Amino acid sequence: MTRNAVPAAQLSPGLELGRRIRLLREMAGLSQQQLAEKVGISRSAVAFWETGRSGHVGKHLGSLAEVLGVEPEVLLTGMAYKAIQATLTPDENTMLTLYRQLDPLIKLQAQKWIERRVRNTSGEVQDVKPIGQSRTA
Repeated sequence: MTRNAVPAAQLSPGLELGRRIRLLREMAGLSQQQLAEKVGISRSAVAFWETGRSGHVGKHLGSLAEVLGVEPEVLLTGMAYKAIQATLTPDENTMLTLYRQLDPLIKLQAQKWIERRVRNTSGEVQDVKPIGQSRTA
């Protein structure tokens, strides 16, 4: 069983916090060393937190959140709320609904996959098939 296959309920709170720290750090384009320097801690402390060992993360939550550009609640709960106006097509709404159900690390993988598809400028038509149909159909 891969770590992504472990149900969220079975993960320790420290591991979930560590995953959020890592995800947000990567989304901010920071290395562990860069995050450590900005927060005023050691790189090993960041690595310690990201592997689920919370240590003294509580006293650094405010500065971590500030450096990562989120509210402390996002680090603690993984949830962020922001009122936005958006008009979505039905397929965009479906994609957003499904995306919101993903584990944070899988969200990052999905984002990277989509970015690779968007950046594909080779001019070749992607071999995309409708769901439920084989390529030999």
